[in-house]
Amino acid sequence: MNPSTSPTLIEVLAPFPEGWGICLTCEAFIAQAKIAKHPQERGMEAFPRDWQADFERLSDFILALSVDYGDAIRLVLYDPRSIQGMWRAIRHGARRYPAFLVKGRGKVVGLDRVALDALLQPEMTAPKGTL
Repeated sequence: MNPSTSPTLIEVLAPFPEGWGICLTCEAFIAQAKIAKHPQERGMEAFPRDWQADFERLSDFILALSVDYGDAIRLVLYDPRSIQGMWRAIRHGARRYPAFLVKGRGKVVGLDRVALDALLQPEMTAPKGTL
């Protein structure tokens, strides 16, 4: 990525577990103090195993994007049950999740790395790795 170029915004719409905290700074402090489980672990046992597996696949997918593209992308996560997430879902016609909204380029529904890479490639070099 050219240093003068801002990162490509990718908005991720997906339902996230209810137990996740809101304030990342507070969550990091709580996790380091070992007062509670990490937000990703908290409350997951209450969900069915297939939901847990789906969420883990989504988490791994997002982490791989972050590792592969680094500072060339900026990921922002929205739960479609929130006001901001609902607005984006309606505005972009997202009816299934996860949905990845690539600023100014389009939408990818599902964990389709090939389609997402195709939207990201016009201005970027090839990703460092693959899923």
